[in-house]
Amino acid sequence: LDGANLSKVNLEGITATGATFVKANMESAKMTKCLLESAVLRTADLRNAVLANSNLRKSSFEQAVLSKADLSGCNLFTANLAKADLRGAILKNTMLEGANLAGSDPRGADLNGANLKSVNLSGANLQKADMRGSSMVGANIEATNLRGADVSGVDMTGSNLKGATADTTNFAGCNLSKANLSGADLRQANLSGANLSGADLSGANLDTANLTGAILKGANLAKADLRAANLTGADLSDSNVEKVNFSGTDLSGTTMDTVKNLVAEQIVRIKKDDNTKLPIDFMF
Repeated sequence: LDGANLSKVNLEGITATGATFVKANMESAKMTKCLLESAVLRTADLRNAVLANSNLRKSSFEQAVLSKADLSGCNLFTANLAKADLRGAILKNTMLEGANLAGSDPRGADLNGANLKSVNLSGANLQKADMRGSSMVGANIEATNLRGADVSGVDMTGSNLKGATADTTNFAGCNLSKANLSGADLRQANLSGANLSGADLSGANLDTANLTGAILKGANLAKADLRAANLTGADLSDSNVEKVNFSGTDLSGTTMDTVKNLVAEQIVRIKKDDNTKLPIDFMF
């Protein structure tokens, strides 16, 4: 069915395991509850198509157009969506574990409740995407654009966000323990209440970020920029703060009495209160 014109066709419930739809026109097609495991839909046009609750395991949607398509509840386990256009797509409660979305464009997509464990989102554009309630354990999000996205409360344990663009992103309450955020742009990001234990934030830009109540035990903050950031009530126990820029940082009630590689010059311009716990050599 390569190149076929299936625009607005009702294909609900079809079984087409391993079928090929390369460059097919399937715009606005109705394809709910289909069995399309291992199907090839490379470069197909699926704009506004409805594929809700379909089995699309191991299928290939490489460079396909899926803008505003309904993929809610679909099984896309290990599917290939590299460089796919997913702008405004509905991926609510979708199984995407192990899927390849490298270089894809899910801007404004609804990924609420999606399973994104071990997914490859490197280089993807997730700007303003809604990912609340999803699971992103071990996900590869390197060099991804997450600007303005909402990932609040998401489990991102061990995820790779190296070099990600995540300014103004909402990470409130996220589990980012052991995650790699080195070199990430986290300016004005909301990381309040986030668990960043053992995370790598070396060289990250956290200028004016909100880290109130965040847990940063054992985190690597070497050369991070925390200018004017809010770390009120945060726990930095045993973290590496070598060459961190704390200029104007609010450290009120912050626990950092066991931080490593802190020098006096770093805390000259901090904001603190009686509950700030600094190393004994820096109490003033």
